[in-house]
Amino acid sequence: MGGTTTDYRPCPSDGSACKIMPFGDSITDGYNGDTPGGYRVELFRRAHADGKNITFVGTGSNGPSNVDGVSFPPRHEGHSGWTIYPAGGRKGISQCLQANADCLKTGSVMPEYKPDVVLLMIGTNDAIDNYDMANAPKRLGDLIDTIYTQLPNVWIVVAQPIPSRGDGTKGDDTGLSARIKTYDDAIPAVVKARADAGKHISIVDMYTPFAGNKTSLIEDQWHPNLQGYVVLGTQWYSVLKPLL
Repeated sequence: MGGTTTDYRPCPSDGSACKIMPFGDSITDGYNGDTPGGYRVELFRRAHADGKNITFVGTGSNGPSNVDGVSFPPRHEGHSGWTIYPAGGRKGISQCLQANADCLKTGSVMPEYKPDVVLLMIGTNDAIDNYDMANAPKRLGDLIDTIYTQLPNVWIVVAQPIPSRGDGTKGDDTGLSARIKTYDDAIPAVVKARADAGKHISIVDMYTPFAGNKTSLIEDQWHPNLQGYVVLGTQWYSVLKPLL
């Protein structure tokens, strides 16, 4: 899954909670009514079961009050319907890296919350709108670079987004998964360029686990169902575990 190969560990060494910012769109938020907390629930469950001390940070909040009898940290920075940068009438999560009433009025969420790890999954709405997809990897890279400008020592885990269901009966654009896959295939080079420059960065493949199981893991067009969020949480944790 890649990343820098140093012994660097982003989380505190004094036993205090590792601050993780889930950063993205509605899939990060946990869109469906029966999946409050989204992938963060399974991620937290697995971390706690392994004795890892983590918390989530961000301006958003949802999820269960507790997981396996442990108080669940509900914060996140997921914004439904947002693209990488503002485009086509949509807002972009890049706006959270500056003063913005929809994120943080006083400035960027990064220096405000100082996450140790950022979980970045974004680009699905760019693909839904088919907005300049040839340059979507560059926009992703620019977003990552801005985060590092604000938090040079943060570890960023970049996800290759899940496919769409590709089901016309669900109101889905049957060509959407192909656009997402093309975008996903460009992400390793974006990550490698930053890793080669000494940045603390990893990649995680979310597309493949869903590609052969779309009807069982995707709820509507492009949002995971409950089991799909378990898969996402498991994938995130597979990359996070060595860092915690």
